[in-house]
Amino acid sequence: MVISRLYYIFWVWYNFKKILNEVIYSYMDSFWEKFDSQKVFEKISDELLEEALFDNPNLINVILKYKNTVNRYDEVLREFLLNYSNSAEILLSHYEVKNNFQKDILCIPPSLTLDDKENILLDYLSSNDPNINYIKLILNMRNQKGFKITDKTRLKAKRVLSNETDKLLKISASMKYGVNVTFDSNELLSKNVSIDEDQTMHYVYSASYIKSNSDPYSLFLNFKDLFEYLDIENRISLVSNKRNLGTFERIIGLRSKDEYLKGIAFRIAESSSLAQIMGYSKVVEDLGKPLESLLSIIFMEVFPSKYSLPSNARFLVPTATSYLEKIRFLAPEFESALKQFKLYVEDKEIDFELLQISSAPSSIKDIPSLNRNKYIYLNEDNNISVNCSDLLFSDQTLLAYVEPFKEKKYGTFFNLLINEDVKFSSYESFLLPRLNYLLDNNVIHVDKSDSIIFNNPLRVLVLKDLYDNEVASFHHYPEKYQNEILKMAKEDLIYLENSLFSKPEQSYFNYYLNKSEFTNGLDLRNSYLHGTQASSKDEKEHEIAYFTYLKLVILAFLKIDDDLKIYSSISN
Repeated sequence: MVISRLYYIFWVWYNFKKILNEVIYSYMDSFWEKFDSQKVFEKISDELLEEALFDNPNLINVILKYKNTVNRYDEVLREFLLNYSNSAEILLSHYEVKNNFQKDILCIPPSLTLDDKENILLDYLSSNDPNINYIKLILNMRNQKGFKITDKTRLKAKRVLSNETDKLLKISASMKYGVNVTFDSNELLSKNVSIDEDQTMHYVYSASYIKSNSDPYSLFLNFKDLFEYLDIENRISLVSNKRNLGTFERIIGLRSKDEYLKGIAFRIAESSSLAQIMGYSKVVEDLGKPLESLLSIIFMEVFPSKYSLPSNARFLVPTATSYLEKIRFLAPEFESALKQFKLYVEDKEIDFELLQISSAPSSIKDIPSLNRNKYIYLNEDNNISVNCSDLLFSDQTLLAYVEPFKEKKYGTFFNLLINEDVKFSSYESFLLPRLNYLLDNNVIHVDKSDSIIFNNPLRVLVLKDLYDNEVASFHHYPEKYQNEILKMAKEDLIYLENSLFSKPEQSYFNYYLNKSEFTNGLDLRNSYLHGTQASSKDEKEHEIAYFTYLKLVILAFLKIDDDLKIYSSISN
């Protein structure tokens, strides 16, 4: 064994360059794995490795997988990375990219300092053809122990991204989509939604319907009933949802592991909701009820009269002329309203003296609910709940494709079972382990006629809701479902939590308001609070920021309305 190892080392040393030139690419990993494990590097000089990397720079992607080799050639690899055109992409892929598939972990040379890494990124940003995806990663990266950048580098990334995006738009023929919102007095339906051949969404709302239902609460509820800011369970429908990403969107492009996902569905919802609130603002203003005044009435009059919110609740936004001023007046009132609701949940009263003493801002996740068991979540640590959900609802499962229903393209096993009488014997043997898993965990059974049947349809429907939306609202389910949900919680398939906003909703607010959770967050709260927002001359940008902020206030008030309504119903 010793002779064999010594002979191998001698053979590699003697033929090193020839081996690297002739080894087939698919065997390159095997060669370097043995090079590392057999410590062949003890006999290969720095100069030989430098020559090998000069002849074939792509070797670096393989070499960095092997820790012993990296440590041996630490300085050589550092010098190489400082001058290699793709070093920035290697560093970003290692530290920042969220991998959907298992990839080898790279070993970065220990001698490569933080300054070295930042200089590599700066050189990349100054290069002739930087990749727009990697520029975004630099802009949105979160500083960490082994990889951080200064604000100057981040600003340079922002400017380079702007230039590269402009160039791309001039030559791009990529997919286009648009939104058009109209309020029409002649429209017979309260709302009419269509999409044209240019992929433009057209929303037409009846101005007559709005005017004939112009009491403050009805005008407020239009954000739910007409614009569908909330869904049937009063979850915010505008949030980013990984289930709304197409297969293509899931696998292409680079994303930071700390980035808020923004697929096409999210961008359309973002554009639509913004156009809706901007158009609706003019409609209600014509009715003599500006949105800021309407929200004051909702919080200070409607909530106390309809529910149990204390009558001293306060939400008053001073009048302002510019959008910059409007945001600066709106932001602290919004924060105050959330704090007031938090005090009410905790103490059943709003003590403004206590509110003033508690000067620290309240985190969105810390706003409690009046109601126990507010939200339902899938227990991601329970393999049974996760695996069964994937087998039932994933569009990647082969259980949906079985004769004689293949041509109908149901997509998921769940859709197939609720539409067809599926026979167990129709499945080929290689799919039986998946079916047996569902059988063993009492999700399905096979009846006397060989048909596959759900054991507990209520439980399956709850799991589907969680799979599709990442969260479900306990109190919006009928009682028989609630009883089943409590059983599922005892079995640790799911868990329940109490908060005003669900986890996806908390992430949505954090994306817009701060950078506490996401590196690509818009940070509206902090930028306007600390005066680091866009120039006061950029009125259009401030207008968009203002209506975005206003949308967040409306969403929060809709969630408070839902919470108060549930609490009132249970109390009565």
